[in-house]
Amino acid sequence: MTARATTPGRVRQLWLMPGEGPAGQHPVAEVAVNAPTLRLHSYAVPAALVELVRPGSWVRVPFGRGARTCQGICVHVTPQPWDQTRPPVLEARPGPGWLSAALVELGLWVADYYVCAPWKVFAALLPAGTRRVRWRKLICVRATSAARDARLTPRQAALLATLGDAELPRDEALRRAGVTAATLRTLVRRGLIESCVRRTPCYPTPTEMSPSSLNTPPAGGATGDPAPGPEDGFTLTPGQQEALERIHGTLQTPGVFRVFLLFGVPGSGKTEVYVRAARTAVAAGRQVILLVPEIALTTQIVERLARRFGRVAVVHSQLPDRVRRETLAAIAAGHVDVVIGTRTAVFAPCPRLGLIIVDEEQESSFKNLAAPYYHARDVAIKRGQLEGIPVVLGSATPALETWFNAGQRAHFELLRLSQRVPGARLPVTRHVEFRDTEKPQDAALLSPTLVAELERTLDSGQQSILLHNRRGYAVYLRCMRCGVAVRCERCGSRLVDHRSEGVFKCHRCGLRTDARPTCPDPTCNGRLARTGLAIQRLEEELRRRWPAARLLRLDSDTMRRREDYQAALARFEAGQADIMLGTQMVAKGLDFPGVRLVGVIDADAALSLPDFRAGERVFQLIVQVVGRAGRREGDSLALVQTGDRPAAVIRYALDINYEAFAEAELKLRRQFGYPPYTRLARLICADRRPGRARTAAENTAAALRALAERIHARLRVDEAEPCAIPRLREMARWQVLVRGPRDAAVQRMLRTATDEKVLPPAVERFTLDVDPLDLL
Repeated sequence: MTARATTPGRVRQLWLMPGEGPAGQHPVAEVAVNAPTLRLHSYAVPAALVELVRPGSWVRVPFGRGARTCQGICVHVTPQPWDQTRPPVLEARPGPGWLSAALVELGLWVADYYVCAPWKVFAALLPAGTRRVRWRKLICVRATSAARDARLTPRQAALLATLGDAELPRDEALRRAGVTAATLRTLVRRGLIESCVRRTPCYPTPTEMSPSSLNTPPAGGATGDPAPGPEDGFTLTPGQQEALERIHGTLQTPGVFRVFLLFGVPGSGKTEVYVRAARTAVAAGRQVILLVPEIALTTQIVERLARRFGRVAVVHSQLPDRVRRETLAAIAAGHVDVVIGTRTAVFAPCPRLGLIIVDEEQESSFKNLAAPYYHARDVAIKRGQLEGIPVVLGSATPALETWFNAGQRAHFELLRLSQRVPGARLPVTRHVEFRDTEKPQDAALLSPTLVAELERTLDSGQQSILLHNRRGYAVYLRCMRCGVAVRCERCGSRLVDHRSEGVFKCHRCGLRTDARPTCPDPTCNGRLARTGLAIQRLEEELRRRWPAARLLRLDSDTMRRREDYQAALARFEAGQADIMLGTQMVAKGLDFPGVRLVGVIDADAALSLPDFRAGERVFQLIVQVVGRAGRREGDSLALVQTGDRPAAVIRYALDINYEAFAEAELKLRRQFGYPPYTRLARLICADRRPGRARTAAENTAAALRALAERIHARLRVDEAEPCAIPRLREMARWQVLVRGPRDAAVQRMLRTATDEKVLPPAVERFTLDVDPLDLL
């Protein structure tokens, strides 16, 4: 139900107010308006809407010079003196009711740090599914004026005394008075009580929640505590024990904020530390948020935690609206102990939050790719600071920003897990150089060394994992007659041959065209050569060499749904497949005891990307996939195959020596002025008219450069330049990079630029990304 103000739109003018005495107080709503504005706007709350306008309520308000009606989210309601004219809230409908003061403060920080409209942030805190409110009829009762002089029995008197001058729901009034419905019917028949029907918003209780989103507490556990599992008997390594003691010490001191970087080699038991730390928090009556990179890629950790905690909710953006609404309601009601989710779960409305854990904190999927461009890891750290709780960041290959902070920031603490759990050994790692000129026609992707090791592993009945981080069949399509490369007509990126589907695909904008064997230029008609062979070609080669081998391919073309991925992992874990090949999907958080061999194909291919994070990503990917081998007793091997001599990044990855890699990479970052030594912001101007995009970017760079001189001496604005991918979805793209000190100078300049109408420029699409992860 939506309520409207019944009074005319204007608030009383000041000259109509009494000249003496204290100023009157009236409720004022601070509203995040669905408009391009970086601040909240104040509105008077009419008397008819006072009960509906609360933090989290959805409102409609006038905005701008033309007072057009805009949707908004109420963030604060406070009584303020009636010392100015404010436009009123026009309509209101109740929100979910879980927008706490802590979440409001967090949302305002996100809007401020990422220079984003508050509306976009609070719309992320209260997703679309929460805007649909179920209503129920509520029968209320109240005493009439005739009840004052009536003769009453003791029970009738008790019921009327309970009501007093108020209106109460019928069932609540009977419960408070301790009488039956017969007493109420008698008073209604005598005209001493009247009833009415009200419509009230109805939010779900835990018993209404979908089993897909909330685990049912096990039988016999009234509090939802599961019986001890086999993992509880594991003997912790000294590193695990020390890390737990440090985390437990902070958990036992209320109001203490601290960030722990749990740094350990793959297979060192970080998940067990998470679980036992979470159990300590839950035992103290607190809630825990565990952030994972992608739900589809973290099936094993979700199942493990669901098995060891009685009340677990899973939150991610793919949940149906109803399930998400019910899940968040149960979390807000305190009926969930552990919340597992992707980046959106960082905003879970936990009223008694005690611990936040970010698993694989280096993963780029924690960065939101639409406004607000927040990074869930950084938001988690800020939420921990606001709520005075510890935050645990876990990784075998931390982001360089996190590693830098662990050595520089007073509230960070580094916890090392330097050895694998008992019974597990790191694999032997070897480099294989396999140049294009050495590749025979029948084995275009697998080196002789890798072929021999695969043969040996298959003969022994053990399993192998192969990573080739290129989707499709061939990445490069070029005419052998005229030399023209086949490119996407919308964005200019190279089209990729997906032979199994019979199409050419653009992996940037999603364009699909029918595959053809000849040049797209009708005047040429030359034959297309396919190079840069990808995972479909690898699958073809494996099936030709070992037709009896049981093969699984995991990439986004074959794993369309989460259920597909779960089924594939279950088959591999049960030993129903011999070789699992895939893109980066196979590198993330998997634990298979039967894996003896891991192979990485074209490990150095991504080093040529024009992005200062390219080396970091390659190192992380290799170390993560190498860590899938040797998870149990026995020898294991990891072969890293490159097309040239191994770069320094590859050598560090082969040694699984993160600290040496970080030291070398941080020196380069410092030399060239990249994060973590600077704050970086990226502004992209995109338009179908290339000249307009270029002009807007150049004018924006010049205006920002003038602003930078006024705000901070260390602010630097680069010249406007085409993006590394100059066209995307039929739009030309130009970028401006802004660098500054690690304080808030960059944000201050960008907000000033917005206030002075420098931003946004007049282009079809403008992107402002603070702390960008991708410069392509």
